[in-house]
Amino acid sequence: MFMDYDQIKNELKHSSSLQLLRSQNAPLIVSFLHKQFKENQRTAIKNSELTSKLEDYLEFIRESEAEGAYPQSPQQYLNQWCDDQYLRKTYEPGSDDPVFKLTPAIEKVLKWLGELIQPPEFVVTESRFYHIFDLLKEIRDYSTTDVETRLAQLEEERDRIQQEIDKIRQTGVVTRYDSTKIKEKFILANNVASELLGDFAEVTERFRALTRTIQEEQLQENSYKGSVVGRVLNADQEIKESDQGRSFYGFWNFLMSGDQQRELKSLIQEVYNLDELRSLMQKYGLLRRIERHLMDAGEQIIQSNHRLAEKLRQMLDESNLSENRRVAELIREIEGLAIRVAKQPPLDEDFFVLEGEPNVNLVMERRLHDLEECKPPTFSLNFDNLPPVNLDEELTELYHQLYVDETELERRIAQALEHRPQVTLAELVEIYPVEQGLSEIVAYLAIASKSEQHLLNDNIKESIRVASLEPEKQLRLTLPQVIFRRLF
Repeated sequence: MFMDYDQIKNELKHSSSLQLLRSQNAPLIVSFLHKQFKENQRTAIKNSELTSKLEDYLEFIRESEAEGAYPQSPQQYLNQWCDDQYLRKTYEPGSDDPVFKLTPAIEKVLKWLGELIQPPEFVVTESRFYHIFDLLKEIRDYSTTDVETRLAQLEEERDRIQQEIDKIRQTGVVTRYDSTKIKEKFILANNVASELLGDFAEVTERFRALTRTIQEEQLQENSYKGSVVGRVLNADQEIKESDQGRSFYGFWNFLMSGDQQRELKSLIQEVYNLDELRSLMQKYGLLRRIERHLMDAGEQIIQSNHRLAEKLRQMLDESNLSENRRVAELIREIEGLAIRVAKQPPLDEDFFVLEGEPNVNLVMERRLHDLEECKPPTFSLNFDNLPPVNLDEELTELYHQLYVDETELERRIAQALEHRPQVTLAELVEIYPVEQGLSEIVAYLAIASKSEQHLLNDNIKESIRVASLEPEKQLRLTLPQVIFRRLF
């Protein structure tokens, strides 16, 4: 990290975090927001609920303060905190009640003051050192492209594991962490989980900054319309392909895996059942609900990214509308000039001259394609003795085309989600076999793409078998993983 005089001076003057620490209302702001968001372990709270909580808290604080303390209304305070960039107010789809979320500035203050007021029971030096050691080893192992080097690393790891297996079989003794090490790693895991949840506000802000960068590039005067169209239509992909996007969506794909979710739940349950950690259960309970918190926070970022990409597309629509208006104005000007000229046509024979020689390209000047010798056909068509055709029946069959009822498919999805938080399309067709072939699969894809509640994961492929037109044959479809999710 590099910090110079001007950088520090500017940060001290403009940083929202430092402005909060200098504010007279800092005790009110920090204590209230920490209680509502951190102690209750929530990432977003509706305006109606937060206003009611703040009104009760202000009444409680005013009882111990001088008369006239905190004179403003709860809504005024919340609006002021949004202006000061301590909170961010957004609107969820289909709701008029705004939602408040913590900004990166307040996240940093809450983390720093939390460590200052309530320092950890002990500093987990050994676990952090081994964590650094493992990270360096992982970087070394997975950055090489040399086959022999990687094989040597894997063989070394295999030999180490085999030695431990042989030792356990010979002695019948398993090497186990002592109580201090178990507590140390448990506290480190909780701290990392808390930092991860706090970092989601920063991740959202990074995506917003990336979107602003794309918008600035689109608004440059020398931007060609074709490049602008490409950038806007690929806005989702550009966000995902950034370093921040790769990191976040890598985490999200890992979290959305059913196997990983089950393994995470199992690990948490086994760890919290350890006798050595009973004294820490009440203070360090974040990991018990970490999956739900990560799902909620990640879902909010996914929806936010969709909205950011939609804003970019709207900007293109507005740009196109402006261009169309300008073209219409030019056409009207030309029509007006043509009407005035029609009454007094120009006397000169050549009243409009194009510079340069004309370049004429006649259609007949294009050369024909080269003829290639065709092989004689190896089959023959026999139109004799054809079965009679009932034209009425054929037309009736053509008229009554296959219709897929999306309402019925949505009902199936809802029933499958009654006892689980999510279900993939492959799992769904196992429960409800496909009856209408490829059209039914396409309808499922349409349902998933129309709602931000569901997810199309291009990084994971799934195979689905559906019946073909031939009775004893099936079609094997390879599709991106489709995940239908229940609203919590």
